[in-house]
Amino acid sequence: MFCAFCKSFTLNTFCKICSQILSEPSPIVRELEGFKIYSFYGYSEIKELIHSKHQMHGYFIYKNLAKFAFKKFAKSFSFPEQVYALPIDDRVHHGYSHTAILANALRAKNLKPIFHALQATSNISYSGKDLQFRQNNPRNFKILKKITAPVILVDDIVTTGTTILEAKNTLEKAGVKVLFALVLADAKY
Repeated sequence: MFCAFCKSFTLNTFCKICSQILSEPSPIVRELEGFKIYSFYGYSEIKELIHSKHQMHGYFIYKNLAKFAFKKFAKSFSFPEQVYALPIDDRVHHGYSHTAILANALRAKNLKPIFHALQATSNISYSGKDLQFRQNNPRNFKILKKITAPVILVDDIVTTGTTILEAKNTLEKAGVKVLFALVLADAKY
């Protein structure tokens, strides 16, 4: 087996050196229309790892990235009331849901993942598409569960922010308070 990051020999998903590097992310904040999106890595840093979501081995990569970034965040998160970690469109593809894996790592006191609550009714892929395409082809999110607490939106990447803002707007129209979004990587960096 080889390290998913540097390709050196290891019996784990990541070698010790890469595990150390990835477990010390440099958080980035991007604000879109007054809404904050926190990311842990620049997209260019982990591009290959992000694209693993389209393959079965991506399950192990996402589990490790969630542990390195999202689990650490959950340990330091504090909020006076219950908050839900809400994965954006956590339908299962390739045997797992990458956004559900990320949200699941956010379990902590007053922070609980809620699954299968927000899903896109459109199956259009945004991968590699420009802002105009994304704006012309909305995800058309549907809320599938009653959400009774403020939420943190969870996704793997922010590119233009179209998906996250559409999800936020859908929830807010239904009366749900959206605090901010957490993503693994920001394509702007």
